Amino acid sequence: MDTSSSTLKARSTLIANLHRVVSVVQYILAANVILIIIQIFLFSKYSIISLLFVTYISNFFTAALLVIFALRFVTWYKNKKQNLGILLFALAFLILAGSEVIVGLGSGYKVSQKDLMITPASKVEFIDYPEGSFFDIFFSFYRYVDYASFLLTLLASALLLYHYSKKTNTRKIILIIALPILSYTTTILDALNIYDTDTNPDLFSFYIYQTLVSISAGVLFAFSFWIILKKLPESSIKTFLKITAYGFILLYICNHVSVNTASYPPYGVNSLSLLSLSSYFVLFGLYASALSLSQDITLRQHLRSLAKNDNNLLSSIGTAQMEGEVKRAVGELKDVADEQEKELAEQTGIETPVPESEIEDYLKQVIEEVSKTRKK
Repeated sequence: MDTSSSTLKARSTLIANLHRVVSVVQYILAANVILIIIQIFLFSKYSIISLLFVTYISNFFTAALLVIFALRFVTWYKNKKQNLGILLFALAFLILAGSEVIVGLGSGYKVSQKDLMITPASKVEFIDYPEGSFFDIFFSFYRYVDYASFLLTLLASALLLYHYSKKTNTRKIILIIALPILSYTTTILDALNIYDTDTNPDLFSFYIYQTLVSISAGVLFAFSFWIILKKLPESSIKTFLKITAYGFILLYICNHVSVNTASYPPYGVNSLSLLSLSSYFVLFGLYASALSLSQDITLRQHLRSLAKNDNNLLSSIGTAQMEGEVKRAVGELKDVADEQEKELAEQTGIETPVPESEIEDYLKQVIEEVSKTRKK
């Protein structure tokens, strides 16, 4: 992580502790992958215990991360109530956390039905859950749960990005939000009874298609962040949005991988091992971006309040001195903004500089509002 991320980590005990735990877990999962490779090269077989390990650790730890950030977002929303997107993120995270736990247990059940040692001669089978069991019922609705969390995350991201999208064409914004929805919708054709996965002979091809489309949805998701951040100057928020974009790509690759078939070699074990890390990238990026947004809103509200209380500026409206007063006010407010931004950066580790051009825009908005009020 770069300087902005390191500074935030130093200021936040939560982020610092999570960073350490994620690092430890990732090293352990990497060691597990190395162990599987050693078993295959030395003994031409490997134990399903390694598959159970990566399944439970990746899914359960990811769920724990989601719950931690969801609770932080809920608390944040209750205190600030500045952006509905914060609450939507929390709901999406909680839904995902619940599904990750059940997916982990379900995958663990399927893996446990395999032989203890997997060899090149081991048969690759797709095991079904017992009919009427909890897992059978849950996974018949899983696509709807997954789609709901996807839509909530997309909507929350749209609200987050809206604040930074003033220089982006509205039609382009709608398009980059709609594309991931259309792409992801095609992954639930079976749930919508458009494609019958129980009888179609091309089932394997359909699953490959489903996986590729779901990954492309993640890429399009990341693309929406890239479109916005391209318009931003170099700053901490730009860095955090980049982390989020990369995290979404990695997450949608890792989150649709399983080791249920226990193949030889175990394809997908390396991707599944990165699930918690990719989730952390997304969660950290969104958390830092939302924190930056909240800080930015607070700073701008303060500037707006100062502008409305500048009697010299307001009394010059409609006079020849107005342009000079605007320039004076911009200079004074810029000094105030820089000082307050420095204080907020010391507290949170995030810089949210406000350029003079935006301060001037705020002043013009205040002048227009006051002019309209006087005309009534």
